[in-house]
Amino acid sequence: MLSCKNPFSENPCDPNGKRFIDTLLLKWTTSDGSPTCGKVYVPSVAKEILEYSIPSLGVTGIITENKIVITSESIVSISSYIATFKTNGVSVTVDGQEQMSGFTSNPYSAPLKYIVTGVDGSTNEYTVQMVAPRVLGSGSLRLWFKADQLTLNDGDPITAWPDVSGYGNHISQAAYPTVHTLFRKGQVNGYPVAEFRNANVSRMNLSGGVGLYANNSGSVFFVMKLVNTITGGITLINIHGGQGREISIDHPISAYLVCRNGASCSTISALPIPKNEFLAIGSVQVLVTSGREYWNGSLKSQVSISYDYSGGASPNTIYLGNGNLDADIAEVLFFNTDLSEADVEKIFFYLNTKYKLSSK
Repeated sequence: MLSCKNPFSENPCDPNGKRFIDTLLLKWTTSDGSPTCGKVYVPSVAKEILEYSIPSLGVTGIITENKIVITSESIVSISSYIATFKTNGVSVTVDGQEQMSGFTSNPYSAPLKYIVTGVDGSTNEYTVQMVAPRVLGSGSLRLWFKADQLTLNDGDPITAWPDVSGYGNHISQAAYPTVHTLFRKGQVNGYPVAEFRNANVSRMNLSGGVGLYANNSGSVFFVMKLVNTITGGITLINIHGGQGREISIDHPISAYLVCRNGASCSTISALPIPKNEFLAIGSVQVLVTSGREYWNGSLKSQVSISYDYSGGASPNTIYLGNGNLDADIAEVLFFNTDLSEADVEKIFFYLNTKYKLSSK
């Protein structure tokens, strides 16, 4: 063994898929004098956050790669909290201050940068962010459906889907001989979904909701997998009944539509929603001026929208799916205002981290 060549390569992996920080390429000479190279793998130094929680809130952080999201369904303001965490590094700091699990308090009003140091002095950075949907949009959250709130067996019918926005706008399946919206476990990063199928006339409803009168401004977000589009119209959600806000999917190109029910629809990005792939998709309408569409947090387009919902009928009604929907839905959030870009970023930080979705 005579010399080394290119001693450090970028993020190599061994044949078994293990990740290493360095690969040492070694060169030696065979009996006939020709050079031959081989690889010696040097294991990466441990410097990870393995667990993270805030016991005072009773919440556990969701860790995806180098992002950690803390989510609370109940808090209406964000303060300072003490976190409990486990690490395989030798030290953890935030803004240069050493962190002691169960003792150090930090303000969570802005993202925190946790620096984990390994035994060799190398570091690894984590972004920790608290996202409390009831805080966003000046407290305008009116609907929040999460399939992981349901305590059902795989394949069970979903007779009711609780709303965790704090307004109690729970939806339920209409009285069919068999309830057709089904609960499916472990569909997206281990989380369950509500399975809507047009063949089963899947639809969930509410009449007499609270605080659902549709203002002209509004923000709607879904984590979903579109299975197919159906001739005759596909509704994801309708709020405020006739002439109210409706989010639909076009046929056959599967574009996302923002509509005034019974009037017309606006295609914002005109991009076809991918089928059989989970996506966090959402839109923000600002008054009667514009609408923005996002995929996994990436702004796809902004167009002029002039829908005025003030004269709509049947206030405080909802339906999720219109019987034609072929999709698996993991989560839905509706805010009765236009969220700022900063708040939209927080929503997608939460959704992308929880469901392990990447920018599109």
